[in-house]
Amino acid sequence: MKKIFILIVAALIIGSAIGIYFGNNPGGLKKVSEVKNLAINTVSSGQNTAKRNIALQKLDLLRIYTDFVLLPEEKIVDPDKYVSQMGEILKSIGDNEITAKFYATGEGDNKEQKIVDFLNQLNESIKADLN
Repeated sequence: MKKIFILIVAALIIGSAIGIYFGNNPGGLKKVSEVKNLAINTVSSGQNTAKRNIALQKLDLLRIYTDFVLLPEEKIVDPDKYVSQMGEILKSIGDNEITAKFYATGEGDNKEQKIVDFLNQLNESIKADLN
C-alpha cells in the first residue's frame, strides 16, 4: 500500500512537471527544439541556459530518487550508487532547502510523509524554474 501511494504521488509530480513544461507549448516537442536552438545560438541566453540546466538536474534527481524509493530492495544492486548520484546532483543544484528535505527523508519517524514533502518541494522548485 505504501509503495502504491508513493508511486501515485511520484507519477503525479512527474506528470505535472512534464505537463507544465510541454503544456504551454502549442507546438509540443517542435517548439522545445526551437528553444534549444535559440539557447545555443544566443550569447545572452547564459542565464536561461543555467536555469534550464538546474531544472534538468532537479528532474534527474526526481527520476533517480523515485527509482530508489519505488524499486523493491532486491532489485537495487548497489544502493550506495543511487545515494552518491543523488548527492552529486544535490551539490550541483546548490539549493539548501531541497538538500535539507532530501536528507530528512532518511531520518526519524514518519518517513513516508517526509518523502512526500521532499517530492512536493522538488516539484514546486522544478515548476518555478520552468516558468
